Amino acid sequence: MSAIPAPPTIKPRRSFGEMLRRNPITLKEMRSRMRGRRAFAVLTLNVFLLGLLVSLIYMAYAASAQVISSPSSLQSLGKAIFATAVGMQLLITCFTSSSAAVGAISAERERQTFELLRTTLLPARSLVIGKLAAAVLFNLLIILSAIPIASLSFFFGGVTLEEIAIASIFLIVTAIAFSTIGLFFSSLMRRTSQATAVATVVTLLLTFGLPVVMLILQGLLSTMVYVSSQTGVPSVEAEITRNFILWLLISISPLSAGVATLATMLDSQSALTMTMTLSNGTSITYPSPWITYTLIYLLLSLLLIWLSVRVVKRVDK
Repeated sequence: MSAIPAPPTIKPRRSFGEMLRRNPITLKEMRSRMRGRRAFAVLTLNVFLLGLLVSLIYMAYAASAQVISSPSSLQSLGKAIFATAVGMQLLITCFTSSSAAVGAISAERERQTFELLRTTLLPARSLVIGKLAAAVLFNLLIILSAIPIASLSFFFGGVTLEEIAIASIFLIVTAIAFSTIGLFFSSLMRRTSQATAVATVVTLLLTFGLPVVMLILQGLLSTMVYVSSQTGVPSVEAEITRNFILWLLISISPLSAGVATLATMLDSQSALTMTMTLSNGTSITYPSPWITYTLIYLLLSLLLIWLSVRVVKRVDK
């Protein structure tokens, strides 16, 4: 009789958290990052700045006894504390995310350990994802450290769970996207100083440059729309085109997308849509800026991860 073949072994599927724990690059980077003084200094400075800013806002409201005793003013104080904490954390996340990953690969080249690292059985994809995961996890730790201060807004009201969920998604996407930007330039350039300079310029352009461009284009497009019309009343097509360009520019920058999302939620109490009114009274509805921002930056992150893996593989040839 022929022997009965053994049943094929089915490998259990690993969760994403288990894959990160089994990645030696992630473990090595997180241990080396948290053993130094820099990580604790960044966390302490982040909490100190947020606490100081929130304290100043509270003292400004508390200076008027009539204002602080009004229920509506208490809700305004809660919204002000929440918006300040999220806005400050957004700016910190943009710059700490890119700086945390900008030396991930270029520093290995400067220490002349990159070639030794690539001779191991670790594939380029695991190397890139391990470096990125360590940078993102560190920035998530910074974001979590600000939650106790942002939660002070619940004592005064005016903040919903929906707003907290949107702010959390916004900050997490920002941490992932700007970490991939720093990682991409780190893999592309051989010097950490060069990668840091380029990543910082890109971060400044995305954070502050695009809102300035948006304001300039808003004036130019409005002038062109009214000048091009013969009757002095702009056409519906021209206004829709102008509003679409402005909405897209608003959704690309983290600063303008965050401000526009907050203003939209306070104005129309809608977290999913943004309405722009034309001169003839017609309302055009667009997705809320945070939705477009999330989709664009997640796609950008996937593209930069793929390019980083390609660059790391190309070095071996």
